[in-house]
Amino acid sequence: MGATQIAQGGVEEACATWTSVLDAMEDGIYSGRARQRVVDIRQLLSPYRKRGIPAVGVLDARAASYLAQVD
Repeated sequence: MGATQIAQGGVEEACATWTSVLDAMEDGIYSGRARQRVVDIRQLLSPYRKRGIPAVGVLDARAASYLAQVD
């Protein structure tokens, strides 16, 4: 759903969706599939990182932290 939201220009909506996903995953979901979803999130966020959107920065930092725990 987040991928669709960001493709339609709903960056903050996508960030809210992905934040909910990370909330659930940080409670102990560290599978290869979950890791790949977080990698996908970071790739989809990459065009927005330098635009100063607070939700993007917060989500990207959380995603990077999650990946550091999985790797």
